[in-house]
Amino acid sequence: MSAPISPSDALIRRGRCHLLPDAVTLDDGIIPQRFAAQRITEARELIPHLFESVDPQLAARLQPGDILLAGTQFACGKPRVQGFIAMGALNLAVVCRSMPYKMLRRAVARAIPVMTGAPAPASLATDGDELEIDYATGTLRNLSRGTQAALPPMPAILRSIVAAGGMQATLKAWLTEHPEQAA
Repeated sequence: MSAPISPSDALIRRGRCHLLPDAVTLDDGIIPQRFAAQRITEARELIPHLFESVDPQLAARLQPGDILLAGTQFACGKPRVQGFIAMGALNLAVVCRSMPYKMLRRAVARAIPVMTGAPAPASLATDGDELEIDYATGTLRNLSRGTQAALPPMPAILRSIVAAGGMQATLKAWLTEHPEQAA
């Protein structure tokens, strides 16, 4: 597992991209459903199985900080946490055409930046291209191709949660500022 990222780096990501198709489900797309059924939540157990039904070798190629370019309905299906636990542990980032709001909420809760409203992934990059994405401005730079695209930026309220380190970190910071609310 990689070291935690700093808040300033949380919204600007640079990494290799991996293209994913439309409708990659959370169960059996991002992570096999058996891990949810067994209630496995250890990232080191989950990471080797990321996207194995989409591409059996993808987990071996994923590096901390990589960027997933996905099509429509990324992470559709049942709102389980195992896939996002593994993705968060690798500090992965997502740019997709669309994502169900419950899944977007789960990803942001794990400090995974997600930008929706992107064009088809293949129009932005090919597998292995190096990308730099500014989630605050919506700027995607393909450093391998020397191109740039303007995408809808991540909403400010979601950026603040990702920059803080996810929902648990956001709540912890709020409770520190409001000790009268702590139990």
